[in-house]
Amino acid sequence: MKKLLLASLLCISTFAAATEVRSIRTSNDFIELGSSKDSVYQKLGKPNNISHYVLKDRAGWSHAAIDLSYKVDNENYIVTIVNGGVYKIEWVR
Repeated sequence: MKKLLLASLLCISTFAAATEVRSIRTSNDFIELGSSKDSVYQKLGKPNNISHYVLKDRAGWSHAAIDLSYKVDNENYIVTIVNGGVYKIEWVR
């Protein structure tokens, strides 16, 4: 039983964890919540990966969302764009 518990804890600890952050510092500027999509492309360039999906808000309304994956200074980030602005920034470990 102890071995099963230990094995399951080990598996859980190896999954990637994401932490929400408020900004990303670039070499000469930064991206923060509310920044425009154009600003993200200007400051961070072309993303490594793009994902399109539908995001529902608390009221149940659907919004088109885009996840942009970037690697900045060997750190992975996912920038979520909703309605043309940065909605969420996740630092992926």
